[in-house]
Amino acid sequence: MMVFSLYTVGLLGAVIAFILNNNFKLGIVVGSALPSLIFALAVVLLEKYLSIRFVEEAPVIFYGAAFIGMASHKILSSYFLIGMAGLLFTFIYLHTSPYFEGFGGALGTTAALCFLPVWATSLLKKK
Repeated sequence: MMVFSLYTVGLLGAVIAFILNNNFKLGIVVGSALPSLIFALAVVLLEKYLSIRFVEEAPVIFYGAAFIGMASHKILSSYFLIGMAGLLFTFIYLHTSPYFEGFGGALGTTAALCFLPVWATSLLKKK
């Protein structure tokens, strides 16, 4: 159940940031930072009701997946594919984060690496 909720966080982080960036025209920075801040504050406020793993992992997953939502709808306009990239980000983060300990830019790099295959899939689908 815990892993399912972390994947949901990754999916929502990417899609919410994408919607705020593209549909509400908040821009890439506010579109990803604002929901990340709100989510992190909610986790802090509800900390005593949540598992330790969720409190430690979920804000980082949401923030990293929100980088995917920085994509322009001109490049990729599918909410489904943005969500898939968020799920892929969560999978990679959960299985590789110990290896990136102490490296700067790991979340953004991971988000970019998760966006690229999804974007390539959309390009292949168009042809």
